[in-house]
Parts: sequence; structure tokens; C-alpha cells
Amino acid sequence: DNTRYMRKEKVYKALNITLPIATLLVIIIVYAIISLAVGIDMLVPSVPSIVKEFFALFAKASFYESVGWTLLRAFIAYVSAFLLAALLSGVTYSFKPLRSALAPIVLIVRIMPTMSLILLALIWFDSFEATVLVAFSVIFPMLYTSFADALECVDKDLIEMARVYGVSERKQILSLYLPQIAPNVFTAIKSSVGLNLKLVIAAEVLAQTAKSIGIEMQFAKLYVDTAQLLAWTAVAIILGTVFEKIVVLIEKKAVKWK
Repeated sequence: DNTRYMRKEKVYKALNITLPIATLLVIIIVYAIISLAVGIDMLVPSVPSIVKEFFALFAKASFYESVGWTLLRAFIAYVSAFLLAALLSGVTYSFKPLRSALAPIVLIVRIMPTMSLILLALIWFDSFEATVLVAFSVIFPMLYTSFADALECVDKDLIEMARVYGVSERKQILSLYLPQIAPNVFTAIKSSVGLNLKLVIAAEVLAQTAKSIGIEMQFAKLYVDTAQLLAWTAVAIILGTVFEKIVVLIEKKAVKWK
């Protein structure tokens, strides 16, 4: 039975590696067929054209500058949203009426149309601040709600027992709270870190933010350079994937019991 279980685990591991690659290859093949069927490289560029444009980006100094500034905006937006969400979820957990007071604000920010938010941000702030604000405004309510809900799910009996036995607040946080909320926290981070980058790039396109991935995509669209637009899209996808993988690696180190 143990041998059969080990074999099954190896098969599952192999499938976890090969199936995503196979799916990606299928997507590329289907796209290549569509490109050949259309026959207009400007409209639906061939796979070799996209690959050529993708690697050509790395030869330009402006590429690193654009990526660097976009990542900076994404970093500021996400860290700000994360810290405020963590702080407020902790405060509202200790003082429940405050969560009710904040509920209308969180609801408005969460359901407000992103396009409306972008347009208002562009009126009130410069392009750098606007892109950060847009991403922050979408990511913050997601993280805050997840963190607050995670805290509410902490086992109250264990917390009460710890207080009865005089366990310090620091030990309660490290040994009781963090282990119980960590899985939900990491799930929220994984689902939002890629979205954060996507929001920043979308805001950059509309704000025509200088030195950004968004403005490079806008230029490619204006010059009908679809191959370059898809190359920049591939860059954004790779960056988002890298962020998610980094979070997964951190989770494996932090949540050792998983």
C-alpha cells in the first residue's frame, strides 16, 4: 500500500509539471493556427514575430526603466494596502463596533467601478499617484475583508484558555493567532498580488503614465504594432506569475505544517 501511494504521488507530481506545459503548448498551437488562417501579421502576428519582439525588448534601456517604474508603483500600492488592511483588521477585531462603522466605506470602495475610480484619480492626482491609488483602492478592501474574516475564525476557546493560563499577548499572537490566520492570509495574498500588477498597468494605459509598461502598450497600440503589444503582455504575465510563485515559496517556508 505504501509503495502504491508513493507511485501515485510521483504520478501526480509529474502531471502537475507536464499538464501546465501541455496546456501552454496547446494555446500556442491554437494561436498559431488562427494567425495562419487570418494571414495578416499586423492584425494577428505570427508566433516567431512575437518571440522576436519579446527578446528585442531586453536590448532596450527603456525596457528596464519602464518595468522598474511599474514595479515600484505596484509595490507602493500593494504594501500600502497590505499594511492598512492588517492594521485595521486588527483594530476592528479588538473593537467590533469599528468594523460596522467602516463597513459602508469598504463596501463603496469595493463595488465602485474601476473605470470611474481611474477617471476621478486622474482629475485629482498626477499619473504616478493615480495609478497607485487605483490599485490600492481595489486591493485594500479585498485584503481587509480577508484578514478580518480570518481573525473572526480564530478558535475562541483556545484564546480563552491561553488567557486563563496567563499566556502573554506576544505568545498568543505567535502561537495561536498567526498559525490560524496564516492560510487565509496567504490565500488572499496569492489572489491579489497578480491583480495588483494588472490594475497598475491598466491605470498606466489610461493615465498615459511616462516610463511604464502601460504607456509602452499604448504606443504599440497607436502604431498598430500588435507583435510588440503581445510581447509586453507576455512580460506582464511573466512578472505576475513570478510574484505569485514567490508568495507560494514564502508560504511553504512560513506555514510549515501545510
